[in-house]
Amino acid sequence: MSIHHLPLTQVDAALLDELVANTVAESRMLDYKERLPGDSDADKRELLADVTAFANSAGGDLIYGVKERRKGSKATGEPEAVVGLPDIVLDEVMLRLDATLRTGMDPRIPGLVLHPVLRPPGPPCLVIRIPRSPHGIHMVTYKGSSRFYGRGTNGCFELDWGQIRSGFLQAEGAHERVRRFREERVLRLLAGETPIPMGDSAKVIFHALPLNALDVWPVFQTLSDHQRMNGMTPMGGQPSDWRYNLDGFVLHTNRDDPSRQTYVQCFRDGGLEAMSGAVLAGDPQRGGFYGVAVELNVIQALTRWQQLWTLLGVAGPMVLALTLSGVKGWRVLEAGNIWVAHPETLDRDVVMIPEVVVQDLAAPPESLLRPPFDLMWNGGGWARSPSYSAEGVYGKK
Repeated sequence: MSIHHLPLTQVDAALLDELVANTVAESRMLDYKERLPGDSDADKRELLADVTAFANSAGGDLIYGVKERRKGSKATGEPEAVVGLPDIVLDEVMLRLDATLRTGMDPRIPGLVLHPVLRPPGPPCLVIRIPRSPHGIHMVTYKGSSRFYGRGTNGCFELDWGQIRSGFLQAEGAHERVRRFREERVLRLLAGETPIPMGDSAKVIFHALPLNALDVWPVFQTLSDHQRMNGMTPMGGQPSDWRYNLDGFVLHTNRDDPSRQTYVQCFRDGGLEAMSGAVLAGDPQRGGFYGVAVELNVIQALTRWQQLWTLLGVAGPMVLALTLSGVKGWRVLEAGNIWVAHPETLDRDVVMIPEVVVQDLAAPPESLLRPPFDLMWNGGGWARSPSYSAEGVYGKK
C-alpha cells in the first residue's frame, strides 16, 4: 500500500495513526524511519541514497518519526508506533535536510517536498515526498560520490550500468511522450474532435501537461462541485455545464453561437486542456487581435489550475503549451489610448508555440508564461511581449 496518491494536505497525524493501526508495511513507495539522519557524512549519503532511489523508481514517501516493529534484531518493515521526533526545531531541521538534498545530488529533484506533520502535544513527524522524476535518473554526488540508486519492494539498492542507461532513455521518452500527445490533441481538436461543438472561428488552445505519469483520478473524484468549478474556469467565459467523459472531466459554456464556445478538459493524470473561441476576437478594421487579451485569459486560467493542482497533489515539472489557430495574415495588436501594431502579420494558420517546461507550479503564472507570450508577439514582429517591464514585472512597462 502507498499514500503517495494522497495530497499532502491529507497526510496528517490521523493518517499516520491509521498506518500503524492497519499495519501498513513498507513498500516500494513507502519507507519508515524512527530518527532523522544526523550531520555525519554517512548519514547524509544514506539520506541522499534513499531519496534518489525513490525518484529513480516510482516515487514515494519517506516518513520520519515512526518506529518499526522488530523480530529479534531484524526489522519487519511494519510500523509499531508513531513516536515523533522529540527535541527538534522543525524549521532548522528542514533547512538542514533541504541543503543536503539541494547540493548532494545531480540533477535536483523537481517537486520534492518536506512536509511537517504536527501532533500536539506530542513531537512532530516529517514526511519527505519524492515524485517520480521526469529527468529519468539522479546521481548522488555528495563529496565526490557518483552512485545511482533504485528502490524495490525490499528497499534501496545500487543500480547497475544497464539500469542507469535505461533511466536516461526514460527521461528522453517522457519529454517526447508529452510533445507527441500535445501535437496529436491539437490535430484532433482542429479536425473537430472536441468535447463540445466549437464552430469555425479562430481559437486559443492552452495545454498544461505533467511530465510524470500521475494517477490523481481517485483524488479528483473526491472534490466537491465547487472545488472543480473554481479550479477549472474556462478561458473567456463562465461554465454553465459539466460532465465526465472518456478523457476525464470537462467544464464548458452553452452558448448559442458555437464559434464563441469555450471549455476546459481535465485529464486523468491532472493535465489540463483549454480551448476557446471567445478570446481571439479579431479587430477587422485593424487586421488583427489584441495580444494582451490572450495573455490575461491564459494567466487567469493557469491561476485557477494551480489551485486545482494543489488539491490534487500535483507537483512539477509541467509542460505549458500555447496554440493559436485561424490567425494567418493577422497582426498582433497592442491596445491602449492609441492602438499599436507592427506591419508584419502571422505567416501561418496554426501557430504551435514551442512548449516550456516549468518546475515550480507555485510560481506566479505571469512569470511562468513569459516565454510563450514573447514568442506569440515575436510572430507579429514584436521583440517581446510589451506587457512586461525591463525587470520582467507583468503589467509595468
